Amino acid sequence: MQMLIVQNPDGENRVFDLYGEDITIGRERGHDMQLAHASVSREHAQVTWRAGGYAIVDLRSHNGIYVNGSRVESSKDLMNGDVVRIGRYELVYVDGEVPQRFKKLNVPAMDRWYTVDLQIESDSTHHLTAGQMKRLLAARVMLECGVLTQGEDQVWQLEDREWPMGRGAEVPLSGLLMGAHVAEVLWNGQNHVLKRRSPVRAVIVNGTPIRVCTLEAGDCIVIGRNRFTYEVRR
Repeated sequence: MQMLIVQNPDGENRVFDLYGEDITIGRERGHDMQLAHASVSREHAQVTWRAGGYAIVDLRSHNGIYVNGSRVESSKDLMNGDVVRIGRYELVYVDGEVPQRFKKLNVPAMDRWYTVDLQIESDSTHHLTAGQMKRLLAARVMLECGVLTQGEDQVWQLEDREWPMGRGAEVPLSGLLMGAHVAEVLWNGQNHVLKRRSPVRAVIVNGTPIRVCTLEAGDCIVIGRNRFTYEVRR
């Protein structure tokens, strides 16, 4: 999965998922990524899809673009972990696994960047790019169809609320010395996320202990002797 982690100095960091399409970045509304600060030009940059990867292109911006501290003269191919400076914002490019030095950002739990402005200010039709439509549709499917199952009989329709997991919790866990709040499933804006809350009880997804994990269809969750499956039931 390719994405940009948008680090906003005045607010929350967000994830902009990339779907193999070009995106534009600028201060004005109408861009795929609007960075509304005076340090960003009206039309500042374009992230361009090139044969399986992305490049950053300077659209003759006033303050320029910097990748890993070096100014980009016209364009530069992006590599996993590259840090792009646009005005006051830093964008971390991720292609596949999140680099170790950015693990502390807790990317799976971040809110997703929504680029569709729902406020209608004129009679004109708002055009959605293919990438915008994919983001909206993918999030809607996960929101409406994501369920947690245990065996054949227990099903929790997750939707956009928090589900605590533990002894006596809404998703009950059995076992000796099981805590009351061992883990929880929540919605981050585009995906369901599993978070471990207990400092001592392991939460395992597909055989790997996790602290936080974006859930995908078919994931097997094990907590003690309790086994769950995350499914997307259309």
